[in-house]
Amino acid sequence: MTEQKTISELMTLAKKECKKGNINNAILYLNKAIEIDPHDARFYISRGTFKENYEDAIEDYTKAIEIDPNNVFAYRLRADAKRKLGDNEGAIHDYTKAIEIFPSKSYLYNYRASAKRKLGDNEGADKDDKEADKLKN
Repeated sequence: MTEQKTISELMTLAKKECKKGNINNAILYLNKAIEIDPHDARFYISRGTFKENYEDAIEDYTKAIEIDPNNVFAYRLRADAKRKLGDNEGAIHDYTKAIEIFPSKSYLYNYRASAKRKLGDNEGADKDDKEADKLKN
């Protein structure tokens, strides 16, 4: 009979598997952590970062946001995944939400500027880049 692992042990095992390049095993450990505590956004964020399929990753980031609506990291990662799928409007929405939560992070403005440029909004992108520069100084 196997001993039940604690969440802390599962997270340690997931990190070790990731370092070894065993992403699927890392995801399995995160799945077990989610079974134990399905209300911890960190597990969904971690699992999303390991997923190669961006749509699947977006599902995990969305679940993390449902659990913790002020999680800047979840919004940023979901926006990044949306950009990789070509959904720049969705990415802009998520970067904007992340900026509302944590307006002092200059890189969020730069990421949003990049998505705006993809949509041809050079004026809006320039404005975001200028705001990012102000925050860096």
